Amino acid sequence: MAKKIKVSRKKIKKPDEFVTFSDRAFKYISQNKNVAFAVISGIIIALLAFSMINYSLKTRRAKAEALLAEAFSILNTPLAGQLSQEQALQSAKSFASSQERNKQAISKLNEVVQKFGRNQAGMEARYHLGETYFVDGNYQASLSAYEDFLKQLKSAKPAAQFLEYSAYLGIAKDHYQLGNYEKANENFQKVIDQKEGSSYKPEAMLGLARSLIKLKKYDDAREKLEALIQTYPGSIYEQLAKLEQANVPARKK
Repeated sequence: MAKKIKVSRKKIKKPDEFVTFSDRAFKYISQNKNVAFAVISGIIIALLAFSMINYSLKTRRAKAEALLAEAFSILNTPLAGQLSQEQALQSAKSFASSQERNKQAISKLNEVVQKFGRNQAGMEARYHLGETYFVDGNYQASLSAYEDFLKQLKSAKPAAQFLEYSAYLGIAKDHYQLGNYEKANENFQKVIDQKEGSSYKPEAMLGLARSLIKLKKYDDAREKLEALIQTYPGSIYEQLAKLEQANVPARKK
């Protein structure tokens, strides 16, 4: 037969801990109404302020992304000569020339930079300004845009870091077009040496070889082209490297 557990009357009458704590809390609040009211009000105000700031940031981010999307939409709008007959009959939006399209895209990207320069959309707009100026043939403006992007990237959130080595590649290409072959080499090499820029490495290797040819450093150029062929067999870069080899004079015997 199980042994009965005796519970003393004193223990039964002992008040519950939660009830005791609640009683103390209510008693403290009733005795310190002003302090309690101030604390509660402060908490409510802090929560409201946090909610408002969070809403404001989300709204600002949404506006920035919408404006950036407008710029991309302009860049993706076809030229009049690229429209199909059906699209032409439907009066689909188009641009008369790539210059007109680039001009509008650059204007919209600059608007994003001016209004939202330091957030993710603003940083992407800075980068795409470099791209668009390059396509438009304005290499000096492209160079300035890429350099501005990299300067801002040093103090920006890491969200735009994935564009860093693409920007260095853009700077190298700008210098090449401007005839600054030594500076082009520096930036092509910077992309080649970094693991983070590995997806841009073959283009940088080809660019470096072309710069070396311009500088008449033919042995170095020949070495870079051969390395490109060996490293990326079967790729478009192997074909381009073989075509570029024709621009390298044969070694003197």
